[in-house]
Amino acid sequence: MQKIILKLSFIAVTALTLAGCGSKIKIEDRALRDGWLIAASKEVAGDAKALSENINPADKWYKATLPTTVLGALVDAGEYKDVFMGKNLEKVPRARFENNWWFRNTFTVDDFDAQKEQLRLLVEGINYRANFWVNGQQIATQDTLFGAFRQFDLDITKAAKKGENTLLVEIFPPKVRDFYMGYVDWAPTPADHFMGIYRDIRLKRSGKVSLNAPFVAPDVDTKDLTKASVTISTEVQNHGSEAKTVEVSGKIEDITFQKTVTLAPNERQEVKFTPQEFAQLNLKNPRLWWPNGLGEPALYQLELEVNEQGTVQDAQSTKFGVRKIETALNDKGVRGYKVNGREVLIKSGGWVDDLFLRYMPEKDAAQLRYVKEMNLNSLRFEGIWGNNHHLYDLCDENGILLMVGWSCQWEWPDYLGMELKIKPGDENLPINEGVDLYAVKLTPQEEILLSNYFRDQVKWLRNHPSIFTWAGGSDAMPKPSLEKMYQETLKKYDPTREFLVSSGAFVSTISGSSGMKMNGPYEYVPPVYWYEDKKLGGAYGFNSEVGPGPQIPPVESIKKMIPEADLWPADNPMWNYHSGRKDFNTMGVYLKALNNKYGTPTDLDDLAMKAQLMNYEAIRPMFEAHVINRPTATGVVQWMLNSPWPEFYWQLYDYYLMPTGAYYGTKKAGQPLNVIYDYFNRTLHVSNDTRAAIKGFQAEVKLLDQTSKVVFEQKQTVDLAENTVQKWAQLPALQGKNQVYFLSLKLKNAAGQVVADNFYWLPTKTDELDWKQYFWFYTPQKQYADFTALNTLAKVKLQTEKTVKEQGDEYEVAVKLTNPSDKVAFFIELELAKDAKSAAILPVFWTDNYVSLLPGETKTVSVKCYKKDADNKAPAVRVKGYNLESAFVMP
Repeated sequence: MQKIILKLSFIAVTALTLAGCGSKIKIEDRALRDGWLIAASKEVAGDAKALSENINPADKWYKATLPTTVLGALVDAGEYKDVFMGKNLEKVPRARFENNWWFRNTFTVDDFDAQKEQLRLLVEGINYRANFWVNGQQIATQDTLFGAFRQFDLDITKAAKKGENTLLVEIFPPKVRDFYMGYVDWAPTPADHFMGIYRDIRLKRSGKVSLNAPFVAPDVDTKDLTKASVTISTEVQNHGSEAKTVEVSGKIEDITFQKTVTLAPNERQEVKFTPQEFAQLNLKNPRLWWPNGLGEPALYQLELEVNEQGTVQDAQSTKFGVRKIETALNDKGVRGYKVNGREVLIKSGGWVDDLFLRYMPEKDAAQLRYVKEMNLNSLRFEGIWGNNHHLYDLCDENGILLMVGWSCQWEWPDYLGMELKIKPGDENLPINEGVDLYAVKLTPQEEILLSNYFRDQVKWLRNHPSIFTWAGGSDAMPKPSLEKMYQETLKKYDPTREFLVSSGAFVSTISGSSGMKMNGPYEYVPPVYWYEDKKLGGAYGFNSEVGPGPQIPPVESIKKMIPEADLWPADNPMWNYHSGRKDFNTMGVYLKALNNKYGTPTDLDDLAMKAQLMNYEAIRPMFEAHVINRPTATGVVQWMLNSPWPEFYWQLYDYYLMPTGAYYGTKKAGQPLNVIYDYFNRTLHVSNDTRAAIKGFQAEVKLLDQTSKVVFEQKQTVDLAENTVQKWAQLPALQGKNQVYFLSLKLKNAAGQVVADNFYWLPTKTDELDWKQYFWFYTPQKQYADFTALNTLAKVKLQTEKTVKEQGDEYEVAVKLTNPSDKVAFFIELELAKDAKSAAILPVFWTDNYVSLLPGETKTVSVKCYKKDADNKAPAVRVKGYNLESAFVMP
């Protein structure tokens, strides 16, 4: 027997075709992504039978690629143009999406024998109800095929035929109180309410016995990491009307195992291989899966087959990782996590999918590379969870831990389309009528639906080592009856992970305290907040969603979403439309802080540069405070990582993949070895968040005044065990009125090489919070830091060198920056482009950016980009800075 395994680029489904040894059964598993046509039921003539047979080319049919929403397909087809510019999205007519839409495709089945083979459609995600026809024969109805997070297995063996087949799907939009995806206050709700086929429909072909839902449950001896084991299970289904005896066999590299199973007619049976029964499943010196920064995320591959009388009936290939997840509450009731016995500080961001739920594999790959390069080790998936396995595969391969859970979209009546009935005086209460600790009150049927959602998602995703927990709620928790269902699901289908009752601070009568914290802020707060606050969102506990609010991107991205007439001044309705929703529909708090701290911008370019400065300054201390406060701090999730559409809020990089200053501030804060300044206590710290001790390293500090004179410097030898942090110096008080100082920190190894550096700008007039006031989404300020002296810094001219080399499908550009002057060169922005005037090349992967150079200092940073994005020509580097004599280009 010969096995051919095809791993298709950016496609999560692995297609297997088996032949040889006289086998006449073709085994196939492919996603039906291309070749679709969609049409509104009111805009085309004919019923399902007629549309299955033929369609009128004159009717309004649009080409589509799955996964997508209806509106996403129409945008891609050019029906609605520039929907992300200005308020064009608001102009899309909602009435067009209030009725059902047709999705039509054809697929070919070669040499199909219905007596020996089984053909199924695996439906992984539809919003919200659907009827299915194959060749005009109805195989599923909307009465049973509904629910955005249900998955369905449709037998089409009798309806299919040899040669070309027609698949027709009728999609019905969600209604009030349907439990589907949403973006809450993160983004506008599209006119179609996400109606469509937002995950894959897969064609599964096998013999009359199939393998389903394989699962590898790893276990690791955390006291001896050279020992581990795996338990393997799979569901084996007899699709025939006669009993069958089959052999189920598996292989993991050089490990093999097999078992004979008897199946009754139409029986589905779980077959399990345990290390107790099969000693070879006890692994010696396993390659462990580690999160980013702690080691390699090693992966294995399981091959399973089911064989009847010498004929392979089905085969599956499954990737998995060997690792152990543990969680517990510490003596302060805070939840922490361990991977392979090692405590892990969760450094995370909130992931969000494309607004139209389109499948964008290259963009997903670039974003996960961003996540890894920012030194994050985790993401939080709330509500949508991606189009298919591709996103999870990327997290597995890059060592990115995942908290996967339900969205607060379902926990508030208005987001479910229900009319809010708020009594006078209730406006400021977190819980309104129709909502209690268990969120919107559910009917018994709705509880069953959500339980089925959870079961289907767990079975679909459980082999991914990146997932470290399943969250049952966000702003609330599931009621006890529903939590019992969730717990029973995990006990049966995934005992390797512990259930998290909520991402918020809740106490369950079943599982106890969540041990999490969700106190905000979600709006701008200054750096000192994260160190000073001990009651709200400061750096203690597990902050499951928190952040300093807006992040305005560089100018180029602003011009892609704001019409020219509305570009300036910034505080206007068009800018607000591209902000968040409800309490976040303006950047007033952020802009007020920027104006007071850095001086009111004179134009758009000035605003964009100052915004990057404030983005960097705001986000870095949030992560750094959690780093130096561990183990009191166990996790932090920046709200958010990315954006579903072009906007100004909650993003470390924008919709177009343009990194903001917050991206590089996060990258700096997450360095595995780091030197950090505490804004509240004015202390300096060395952090070692690796799995190896450091010995004989040297920490260095230089403090310069705004004339670039060194007023304080110190060096100290540092020895530091793994996963520890150490205070090593106290910064002296800063002198003068409305002055700015520069703080340079470096950590060098025993050979004198810089392994970490950090650079801060510090004012003598500092930020002060007004702790007597409190809004649920931020704490206001009573005094702002004064950085306006930065606007009068002496000008500096840099010396630069650029070298380019090719690495496979990428260019790598090294940029050597030298400051020959006796003044600090402050906040230098580097941008990669095809030439002086072309758009920036995106995505782009800098080792560092927005760098500052001390007098006489030289620093080399490098950047990578894909050759195709640079038109296969060596790219240019554009350089500007806060106090450079002038911007310039390195051709």
